Amino acid sequence: MNKFEKQIVNNNSKNKIPDCIFTPLRGVSLNESLFSRVFDNNIKFLHRIDPDGALYWFRKKAGKNAPGQPYRGHFEDNIKGQTAGLILMGAGNALRWVKDPGLEKLVNNIVDEIGECSEADGYLMAVPKEQFGTLEYPGYVRIWLTYGLYAAALGGNSKALEMLRRWQDWFNRCDDLPIIKYLTLAFQGVVASPFVFNTPAGKIEDIETTVQYYEEDWRLGQFIMREKQSIGVRKQPGYEPHPHGTELEALEGYLDLYRATGKHYYLRAVLNAYEMYKRDWQHVGGGIVMCEYLDSFPGCNWLSPPRPYNELCCSSFWIFLNQRLHRLFPENESYAAEIEKSLYNIAIANQDGDKGIRYFAWIDGHKQEGGLVHCCCGVGTRIYGLLPEFLYSVTDDDDKSPALYVDLYNSSEFVWERKQGNVTIRTRTEMPYDEKVHIEIEGEGEQRFTLKIRIPSWVSGATGVTIDENKKMTGQRGSYLSIENNWRGSHTVDFLLPFAWKLTKYHGAEERVEEYYDVRTDPPTQHERWAYEYGPLLMAFYGIPPDRDFDSRADYKVFLNADPENFTSWMKKTDEPLHFEINDNDKIDGFRYKIVPYFELGNNEPFTCYPYFHRKFS
Repeated sequence: MNKFEKQIVNNNSKNKIPDCIFTPLRGVSLNESLFSRVFDNNIKFLHRIDPDGALYWFRKKAGKNAPGQPYRGHFEDNIKGQTAGLILMGAGNALRWVKDPGLEKLVNNIVDEIGECSEADGYLMAVPKEQFGTLEYPGYVRIWLTYGLYAAALGGNSKALEMLRRWQDWFNRCDDLPIIKYLTLAFQGVVASPFVFNTPAGKIEDIETTVQYYEEDWRLGQFIMREKQSIGVRKQPGYEPHPHGTELEALEGYLDLYRATGKHYYLRAVLNAYEMYKRDWQHVGGGIVMCEYLDSFPGCNWLSPPRPYNELCCSSFWIFLNQRLHRLFPENESYAAEIEKSLYNIAIANQDGDKGIRYFAWIDGHKQEGGLVHCCCGVGTRIYGLLPEFLYSVTDDDDKSPALYVDLYNSSEFVWERKQGNVTIRTRTEMPYDEKVHIEIEGEGEQRFTLKIRIPSWVSGATGVTIDENKKMTGQRGSYLSIENNWRGSHTVDFLLPFAWKLTKYHGAEERVEEYYDVRTDPPTQHERWAYEYGPLLMAFYGIPPDRDFDSRADYKVFLNADPENFTSWMKKTDEPLHFEINDNDKIDGFRYKIVPYFELGNNEPFTCYPYFHRKFS
């Protein structure tokens, strides 16, 4: 089953609410850049995973020889088969953009083995069928393998989509459906079937099954009524009902149900829950505070490790929810801005080189060591493999007002495949290390379409744009600038995106009076905490004064005897892009703290994104 002749998947014919734009399945290449380094690290990371360990439980269930050892711990001992989904999500998506024989062999081997271990009725999970309706199996592994098989199909595997369809057919009639929404994290199941529906293999039964067996009308009602505690308090019958930030994934599913059915209560619930997350549960830098088993409340904004906040899983689903909203409402720049912020400050920040992927993006004290096979490795490798997809969006060829959107800025090339002939767009930039953007457009023949240039909400003001070195236009921040043209031959577009500073005063559960550690202060003074964002980037303060007693990264604090809002008086640029340092040695402990992008920090560098400031200045 090969359904990917076109560069986009347009499901508008079977959805009552159409998408306005689409993201490309192929045709984007990354030039040397931050994104390309993250993308390449991800491929190296995938090659570190042992295929025998990933396939161990599939082979055991099928009675086959199972060499090697399974990965141990919760994510394979209890959630058997998730590592195979992890590999397919990352490797399959990466193969959409690059040729890598090793990855291709890995994907084909995983798909073949899962197929050989599948049952005649289409059931293909590693957990025995009689145990399907227990623990996290109905939602967690099902989603990982669903995403993984589809990614494998997009990456060129000819068997994966057919396997996914047969498995979905089994699910649509499985015995556990009457009780499935009362199981652990059952809300994850809301997204799986609508996701399959929106692939070329989808059937209307996928939507009908979701509405009948997974939809939680009481939960949608809470969101529609904007119940303040609804995000952090989840009460339902069944096993271990508890809130979790990954319920954002269910919002993806409910948005898909809105698209499929046209019922507006789905959209109202999603948009209201979305705003509650932004208002009460989003950390500075874009992370999600809500997490499983966390003692939390709206606005808690926990900071101190090892509290479980800023989980990569939560931010990954935030990214995909915003991507869905961007496709529906493409002129709303804020959805692309949220994707960008989450990519830089959570996803990229949580990549531990090519060795592992971090679970949490702690923004105070220290970072975690990266892991290899936990749940955030799954969503992380999926996002890294999808990085080229976030850069551009396009309309369908049959759209009466064709448009090409430049959503995120990274040095790259995109070949837009059109009936009228290909259009090539090359973006030359060193973002986020430089504010200059140069775009080249070259088309086959004459083609009329609108180029949509995103002017991010984080720039310092209106942005001047130059077309072909002579025509001038102005774009307003937080919008898309439309350049409508008959594009023939080669054209250029040039502009600057000057980073603006944004300051956030800390409010939350750890907002307490602190005494200045310097014994020279008499009497001790009180402080407040402020965070700094530079353009889309969360900034971190790090460095240890030589006379400072420092025993643990968890105890790390930065105290500044300065006015937090008049930061230009004490902060100066260094020669290294995006790096700053303290300007006034006499004023701040005789020590130059460094201020750098949070995503750059490694595991052993103590830091904080919320330094303390003397209260008298504010």
